[in-house]
Amino acid sequence: MNTLYLKSGIKTNKTVVAVGSFDGVHIGHAALIKKAVDTAAATGAEPAVWTFDTYAPKSVSDHIIPPEKRTEYFEKLGAAVVYTCAFEDVKDMSAEDFVKNVLIDKCGAVYAVCGYNFRFGKNASADAERLSALMRENGGGCIIIDKVCANGAAVSSTAVKKALSDGDIKLANEMLGRQFSVEMPVIHGKSIGKSLGFPTINQTYPDGLVMLKHGVYACETYIDGVKYKAVTDVGVKPTVGSDHVCCESFILDYDGDLYGRTVTVYFTKFLRRERKFASLEMLSAQIAEDAKKVKEM
Repeated sequence: MNTLYLKSGIKTNKTVVAVGSFDGVHIGHAALIKKAVDTAAATGAEPAVWTFDTYAPKSVSDHIIPPEKRTEYFEKLGAAVVYTCAFEDVKDMSAEDFVKNVLIDKCGAVYAVCGYNFRFGKNASADAERLSALMRENGGGCIIIDKVCANGAAVSSTAVKKALSDGDIKLANEMLGRQFSVEMPVIHGKSIGKSLGFPTINQTYPDGLVMLKHGVYACETYIDGVKYKAVTDVGVKPTVGSDHVCCESFILDYDGDLYGRTVTVYFTKFLRRERKFASLEMLSAQIAEDAKKVKEM
């Protein structure tokens, strides 16, 4: 098992461990980790997270954030240490062995914190109540976090992914507790936007990231610490053509060379579906209208 220390000088002989896969680290996950942090403070333990080193099972390719980026959010939420292992290392482990050999012996857990729908053990045979019982049997405790809701709907990674694929950025962001974002290097395009008077940055849509509904979005980005509004098209550029899904952004009130730099684009609102225009002049007029809407937001 891998151990990542997020704070210096910690002692991990006693921990309160938040347990889960944490795909996206949405507000439900945040509530779970914050409970572990608060419980650790009250018991003199270290707040920790146990999770897989990558999302599991591996056949599930669409994710909300890259697995390695979760650590940033764990740290922001107050976790002091992160324990990870491969899915294959525990997939055939009994619930009893997982609690005793992993949580108790390796993580030093005096408390485990999990969600109400947590499953573990071989073939996901055990649930949150079973975790609670096994922790008690081993002299520890367990806290089960009830569902967290946004707009009356239970927050889950599946719900966030559906909202993103539907283009419902507002709901997705409420469930995430932050803006959904794409972070990729800026690559060279065909410079068509520049020829139309709307220079854009081009980014390849990340492999494995949940696919946003193709269309045009109001976005924000930060360049050298300054926030800019942007109009971003996610799709295959039907008017000019593309052989892959692109994230193309016209950054309002910015003039500079960003080629080769990694830029994060934060999505705030879905504006319209992606469409094919009969001419570049019509496309230019639509971009101007989109930019006007974003500027007035």
